[in-house]
Amino acid sequence: MTAHDYWLAMSRGAKIVELDRAESLRLLAAKKVGRLAFVHDGAPTVMPMNFTLAGDRIVFRTLAHGSGARAVDNPVAFEVDDIDDFLEAGWSVVVNGTAELLTEEELNQLREHAPEPWAEGPRTLFIAIPMDQVSGRQLVPR
Repeated sequence: MTAHDYWLAMSRGAKIVELDRAESLRLLAAKKVGRLAFVHDGAPTVMPMNFTLAGDRIVFRTLAHGSGARAVDNPVAFEVDDIDDFLEAGWSVVVNGTAELLTEEELNQLREHAPEPWAEGPRTLFIAIPMDQVSGRQLVPR
């Protein structure tokens, strides 16, 4: 596709495509950073988090007494996306579930595949989000 074709595609708008679970999981597996959304002190809160997929769960690490720790035992959303500003296209996958602490046994199984936080500090609390609901959408240039 030439640059001219890109501009023509963009001028006609883009098509929204619903992604199935398998494609959504494939896209999730290709990324390392997403956003955790939860309610903190009565207000919606969104925090970037490094994550990994472990079976049918998203796993991230956070500070034991940080804001992210308050998500445990609560419904959360976790969103991962990829955007192409030039093409005005991209995709977004949202996972909904209840955040839970990993057990010691689960943690031992995960050690070599644990997410590596980019932020400094002792991020020793491992939290998992079961992928109860997965939805994905892709914006495709015409």
